[in-house]
Amino acid sequence: MKLGDKYYSGREVQRKLNITEPALRNLVNQKKIRKVIPPGREYGVYLKAEIDRFAEKWEAFLMSKEPPKTEFRIARNEDINAEQKLEARAIGPNGMPADVKREWLAANNESDYHVYHDSKLVAFLFLVPIRNEIMDDFIKGVIPWKDIKPERDIEKYLPERPLSLFVQSIASEPDVDETTRTHYMLVLLRGAGEELKKLGRRGIIIEKVYARSQTPTGIAMAIHAGMQEYEPLPRTGKLIRFVLDIKTSNAYLARAYKEGFTEWQKEQKKYQKDKRKTKTSSNESDKVIASSSHKNA
Repeated sequence: MKLGDKYYSGREVQRKLNITEPALRNLVNQKKIRKVIPPGREYGVYLKAEIDRFAEKWEAFLMSKEPPKTEFRIARNEDINAEQKLEARAIGPNGMPADVKREWLAANNESDYHVYHDSKLVAFLFLVPIRNEIMDDFIKGVIPWKDIKPERDIEKYLPERPLSLFVQSIASEPDVDETTRTHYMLVLLRGAGEELKKLGRRGIIIEKVYARSQTPTGIAMAIHAGMQEYEPLPRTGKLIRFVLDIKTSNAYLARAYKEGFTEWQKEQKKYQKDKRKTKTSSNESDKVIASSSHKNA
């Protein structure tokens, strides 16, 4: 039996779980994944059965129903104060002010996702469609959020117009145990996936999702979402930039969106086919009428 029949290489694990190499190291250090170094080999390998089970647990949760009292919904203007307080406790006090968030949300009121437990906000994801022309400079930090003009730089969701999204902020309740916090984040990601699927069904073209973070929690959240380190831009100190390429990624968010967009494409093909059939039928009817009129004359 070949080694590859029973084990995955590190790169194969990264591709299967949609994680970066540092993220894989973290999982090994946390003893969530076991690395084996066979005799005479320099590099470690990973038992396929264990990795497959780990991947299945993640998928099973995303597709399951959340327990009672946990609610996912799109944020409203009146929810922003609670979001601001959660962000300050989870990340720090130097985030985007609440009044600016309201302006951004007004520019696209489908961009802020919330999770509530017992009517309390426990996780959120502010996923904003930034204008493609400025996205690169925005990710680099050349354009800070303070210089964004919502009415000009934040896109509406319009069919057949290519867009890229940016994770402006993401956070979860810090004053709970790790298992509960992870649960809140997974409910958030599953809900976000469903919203992206709905956008796909409307013919909204999403090409990429970008994020950046310098906190361990933010980096872990990006990795959980299946994002990869954005290699064209090097790390700046502790700051890491991430990208989720919708076309090539097999991460849950990308798959959910593509499922919806595929449904829209099929509907469009059916519509065009029916339209051509109706036109052909109409032309044939016109010919029959014209022929009948000619005979009567």
